[in-house]
Parts: sequence; structure tokens; C-alpha cells
Amino acid sequence: MRKHHTEKYIVLGIAILFVIVSAVLGIKNVFFPKNSIDIKDVEIKLPAGNNSLKIGATKSAVINALGEPKQESSFSSQASYKQGTVLNYNGAKFYFVRDRLTDFEITSHKYKVSLGSLHKYMAIGTSSSELPHYKILQNTALLDVKDADLTTNQYLEYDLSDSGKVTRIVYSDY
Repeated sequence: MRKHHTEKYIVLGIAILFVIVSAVLGIKNVFFPKNSIDIKDVEIKLPAGNNSLKIGATKSAVINALGEPKQESSFSSQASYKQGTVLNYNGAKFYFVRDRLTDFEITSHKYKVSLGSLHKYMAIGTSSSELPHYKILQNTALLDVKDADLTTNQYLEYDLSDSGKVTRIVYSDY
């Protein structure tokens, strides 16, 4: 009979420990919201069908998904000493260095950006209240981007109108 009571106490102890750990983790997320995301989770949903792109996609993959760009040109960044190609579509620009997608700028509601683990897409016109735990600075919502658990000098930026609606989405590594 004692063995039966001991097993009940062990199960009860495990249940209490589970509740305490869950409460602590919940409090951590409420009081210390996540303000960074892994680079692998950034995804661009394209206007045509269920196609999407991720950072690192090739230039040919973007062209295959979206068709020929309105304009293709060279770019040079003095801040990060990068040179590459930019594909300009109506409402979106995709920047490539060594044939890999490194940056983007979206100004059309046709394109959406997902933060993979959140399973939520944000687009032009999204309200700032719908954005997940960002650092809001004036009319810009910023989210630090991590790569292999290291914070980089990259960020995901949502420019906001005075009414709090997203007007531009930029991923860059200035």
C-alpha cells in the first residue's frame, strides 16, 4: 500500500513541476517578448499561387517564380562593401550578391512576409498591432535577425504610416 502512495506523490510532484515550468516560461514570453528571429524563418510569399522565397534563393529561382523583372540593374553598397544585382518588380526589389538573395524591399500588398515559426504573414497595410513583439522606434518596427544563434547586423524593418499601417517591408544587412 505504501508503494501506491509513493507513486501518487511522484506523479503529483511531476505535475506540479510541469505547471511551475510552464508558468515561468509563459511569464518570460509576456514580460520578455522575443524580438529576434532566425534568418531561416524569413519567407516571402509571392502573389502567384503558393510560391515562396527565402533568403539565399538564387536569382534564377526568383525569375522562375515571378517571371522577368521590370528592370535588372547593378547595385553597390558602400556601408557593407557589397556589389550585386537587383531585380525590380512592381512593388518589390530583390537584391543578390554572388547569385544569392540577400536583401529585399516590398512596397506592394501583393507580397507578404512570414516569420516561419509564427505562421503569420504580414503585408503592406497590416496594422502595427498585428505585428509580433517588435521594437517600435518612431514609425518603424524592427526585428533583429539571427543567423546560427548569433545576432547579426541584419534586421527586418516594417515602416509604418502615422495611422500605424505597414507601408514598406525591408530586409537588409546595412
